[in-house]
Amino acid sequence: MGPGSGETFAKLAATTIRAVAQGVVGIAFVQALLVGLALLVAGVPWAGVLAAITLVVSIAQVPALIVTLPAIGYIWSSGHYGTAAAVTYTVLLLLSGMADNVLSRSLLGRGVDAPMPIILLGALGGMATGGILGMFVGATLLALGYEIFMRWVASDPDAEVAS
Repeated sequence: MGPGSGETFAKLAATTIRAVAQGVVGIAFVQALLVGLALLVAGVPWAGVLAAITLVVSIAQVPALIVTLPAIGYIWSSGHYGTAAAVTYTVLLLLSGMADNVLSRSLLGRGVDAPMPIILLGALGGMATGGILGMFVGATLLALGYEIFMRWVASDPDAEVAS
């Protein structure tokens, strides 16, 4: 591996954990802001409280549809909206509720030496198997494994012959 590998791996682990934490909180904040604005535009009561609930739910990696689906139900059942307005607000709330799917691909692995798909797969796999803590452990282990593998491939003397 070479001298200084331990320090390099420690920095990679710390950077990965920091990037995942900042990514999760940043994505949750942006999604809560989008859902809150959509709720305000739609005129749903308690939009601020629902946006705050969306923030907490998003940080816990629970889909924001838990907040937006009841709001959509309110829009359709209240009788205060015409059909066109209800359809428009439904689409707006569904899109803002699923914004984390797009944001996670752009914000999750920023500032890490490993490629973003590695961080994303590690975070999602870790989340699926180990919950919130698993999200950080999975991303860190996959980033470290990727770095070790790439160093191993680069140090192989036969790699130059094959290429």
